[in-house]
Amino acid sequence: MVEEILNTLSTGILGIFLGTQICEGVLFVPYWKTMQPKDFFTFYKTYGKNIYQFFAPITIAATAIPIFTAMYAVINNTSESILSLLMGLFTLLFFSTFFIYFKQANKSFAEASISNIELPNELIKWGKWHWFRVILEFLAFTFSLLALNQT
Repeated sequence: MVEEILNTLSTGILGIFLGTQICEGVLFVPYWKTMQPKDFFTFYKTYGKNIYQFFAPITIAATAIPIFTAMYAVINNTSESILSLLMGLFTLLFFSTFFIYFKQANKSFAEASISNIELPNELIKWGKWHWFRVILEFLAFTFSLLALNQT
């Protein structure tokens, strides 16, 4: 019963998070790339904090719940423990991208600490990191679905 609840919660939050990340990649990034650097930096200074406040709680929930679920599955040696462990691994990997790349990149956007000339290339790089992260999220979500199917 507990494992079914945890697997359902993990699948639900990972699905919601994956959806928000796909929207960000499809809507925000292309729009940012069309903006002039001055306009982008003004936009990010104005709305960057709001974007962070929207995504931070979802990201934390989409990390904490699957990690807890994976730990529960491994500790209790449940039938889906390998699938849950893989879900947890891909969850940690997508979460780590924030510290590896996004934290500093977002800070440089907010502070406008990169040059107008560097911005287009940095937005391309940001987009590539973002889609890499979406792939990791998709894998975590897929393993959560498989684990849920086994409960």
